[in-house]
Amino acid sequence: MNKIKILVLALMALVLAACEDGNGDYRDVVYITGTMQKNTIRKGFEGNDSVDLSLSCTAKVTEAVTGSFTAAPELLDAYNQTNNSSYIVPPADAYSIENPSVTIQPGQHVSTNAKLLIADPTKFEEGKNYCLPIRVKSDGNLLDAGSVVYIVFVPIITVDVADINGKAFLVPGFRNNEALGHLSQLTMECKVYVTSFQHSNPYISTLMGCEENFLLRFGDVSCDPDQLQLAGGKTGAPSWDKPDKGTAHATTFPTHFPTGKWCHFACVYDGSQITMYLNGEPMGDPVKATGDISLVWSYDYGTSYGDNNGPFAIGYSAGGRYLNGRISEFRVWNVARTPSELLNNICYVDPHSQGLIAYWRFQGPSDVLSDGSIKDWTGHGYNAVAKSGTPSWIPNHKCPY
Repeated sequence: MNKIKILVLALMALVLAACEDGNGDYRDVVYITGTMQKNTIRKGFEGNDSVDLSLSCTAKVTEAVTGSFTAAPELLDAYNQTNNSSYIVPPADAYSIENPSVTIQPGQHVSTNAKLLIADPTKFEEGKNYCLPIRVKSDGNLLDAGSVVYIVFVPIITVDVADINGKAFLVPGFRNNEALGHLSQLTMECKVYVTSFQHSNPYISTLMGCEENFLLRFGDVSCDPDQLQLAGGKTGAPSWDKPDKGTAHATTFPTHFPTGKWCHFACVYDGSQITMYLNGEPMGDPVKATGDISLVWSYDYGTSYGDNNGPFAIGYSAGGRYLNGRISEFRVWNVARTPSELLNNICYVDPHSQGLIAYWRFQGPSDVLSDGSIKDWTGHGYNAVAKSGTPSWIPNHKCPY
């Protein structure tokens, strides 16, 4: 028994020696500041702007440590593939790096600053998503995972937004439209600012969709007025023109939302599950679902279209249930948008994007057509008809904030 104990102790000593003298490197490391948790920085900009770039060390250095920052556009393809994104590199004359060489002085743990300058903001085209990888080389013990940072450029745009308190919009072009009755994938998006949630029965503030079929709304008698619901959530109906016979996937999300704050919501169905997103991030677990979705039918009594078969609507369901708030950027797609696409297109999307069925920007009086309806930017003709008056417009809203 004693020999066995001696053998075990000897093996433990060998393992410890291997840990201390082998491939492990326990020295302090340097890295691009801000990359220890994630290596992507989103930079909102309006006009000429800049991003500070520096090196950090995990401890104060005893000797000067230097580094030099350079653009590394050749790394973007691999980043896009890893992150299921589709960024492009900004034109070379749209940016520059000022004072690229930096130093961590003895007794410090953060270097002097280099600056990534947005030299010409006009080079960033609306509707395109730009990212620039920046690499650092250093004479310090550089952490490989912290040697590259990806700068995502987020242009801040100024628009009017619609205040629709007590107002609603119907989309009659969706009604009984067989082309919209066989959606194997679906994304519904909207940017919303709630002024006040409903405080009387049934406590519902409607966002968009089809009543008792596929509807996004706040509140119900079964939850609080500030909770988001997917009402109905029906898929796999036996007939495209009777989607109410499909399988329901109604979901109430536990988050309680504030008033006076802009939120971007997206409901995404990829053919196998339904996922709700807030500002590009998933809200809870996906809900399993199969079969097509149809947006051609809504149990919506009290409309001028009769037959208890009202159209797709914005800010309205079941004869009322209005949204007291402001809205912008409402969209319907026949594709499942990715989290990256949702996050990077909160403020605008190319109206001719593949899979975009209808797009109501609600960006100001120029969106109001001669008959009072709100223009569908896709050109598909799915204009949103004002049911109860045109919006009032709130100017100078800065998006994405």
